[in-house]
Formats: sequence, C-alpha cells, structure tokens
Amino acid sequence: MKSISTLLGNCATVASLIAASTVTVGLVSPSASASSLVPLQEGEVELVNIGDFTPSGLVGPAVTLPELIASVESLANPDGTFSRLFVDDLSTANDYGIVQLQAGDVGTVPPGFWYRPSEVEEENGQLEVGTFKFVFTEIIPQLTVRYFDTESSDTTGVLPFFADADTDGTLLFGENPVPAGEDGNIYTQTWQDVSFITLKLGKDTAGTGDGVDFQLETVPEPGTVLGLGALAMAGALGLRKRNKKSDV
Repeated sequence: MKSISTLLGNCATVASLIAASTVTVGLVSPSASASSLVPLQEGEVELVNIGDFTPSGLVGPAVTLPELIASVESLANPDGTFSRLFVDDLSTANDYGIVQLQAGDVGTVPPGFWYRPSEVEEENGQLEVGTFKFVFTEIIPQLTVRYFDTESSDTTGVLPFFADADTDGTLLFGENPVPAGEDGNIYTQTWQDVSFITLKLGKDTAGTGDGVDFQLETVPEPGTVLGLGALAMAGALGLRKRNKKSDV
C-alpha cells in the first residue's frame, strides 16, 4: 500500500501538470498577446514620398509610428493623385486646413484609433481612398488587417492586379480582395510572415466613392510563445521525476 505522503506527492504532480497545461493554453492565446500597430494619437503619418505631393509637407501634426513600422509610402491613385494618411479617432472632427476630417455617423463609428486615408483633391479630403506600402523592420509572423466600412467589392485589400500592390506574406484568414459588406461593417484579414504589405483602400470615383479606414495588429512569434509553454511543462515533468526518486 502506498503511503499517504506518496499519494499526496502524486496529487501535487498532477496538479502541476494541469497548471502547466493551463499556462500553455493561455500563452498561445492570440487575443491575449495581440499588439496594435496604430499610434494612440491623432495626426498625420509622415510618408517617405510626401515631398512629391502638392502641397508638400505635413498638414497635420506628425504621429510617432510603432518601432515595427520602418516606412510608409503612398502610391499613385488611378487618376494620378497621391493620398495622405492620418491616424484618426473616427468619432471626432479635425480641421487641418486643406484636409477636413469629419466625424462619422453616430452608431456606425467603431472605437479606438484608425488609419484614415485622404485624397486631398476630392471632397476636401473626405474621400477615404488610397494605396499605401508598409515596410516593417522585421518579419511579422502574423499580421491582422482590420478594414472598416467596406461597401464595394474587389476594391479594397492586397490586390495583385494593381501595380505595386503586393506583399511577401501568405493569407491565413479572410478573403482577398475584401468582399462588399453592410454599412459600418468591419472585415478582417490575417497574413503570415510579412515584411512588407501594400494596401489599397476604398473605391475612387469622380467626386465621391466608397471610403475605407483600417487598423494593423500583430501577434508574437508562435515558436517563442510555445517555447514558454514548453518550459512550464518541463518544470512539471521534472517535479514528477523527483517524486519518483523519493518513492524509491
């Protein structure tokens, strides 16, 4: 018959294994480890080719981009113009002179900060369309792109049939191009192993169109996260081995 101390020791081992498993599951949870790549301040994103714009220079206060973003470039729209890019709280209005960002409709505006394209030549900057190339400082294992208010099909996303619109990542989740949705919808894509990505936003038509805002979010390297879980499991198994030696 096993001694009471042995039984208690085995119970402790089982409890340790359960705890380690729980820790591992918690560590691999994407929702717990996701990190936003949108600055928590309103203002303008400084683009690498902003000097080519007319008028040149920033029209809004510059925002500080996260360290993972090395550069952002605006690519030409179909009509040859270049859109600017802002970080915006969609529930507030901002007047930057040549660009006037109005608040969205009540009830359809999501919380938080969003990247907001602006074609200055149309609708006083209110037309939220543009094409932007993001280059990152390292390969991002998983990059989530969240699009707001995609009401037209085949006009938003990473579109390979548009010049210079591409990425070295692989699509893991969602459709590309983004399908049309209801007013105020949010559509999500997730890309794997991304060092650069070019996003085309919205539908540009004469004087009006379908505007789209977006967010970027990243999660840590899966191997790193799983490694932490493995360490926890190894510690529990080590405890089990020590208990067996004590029994002998």
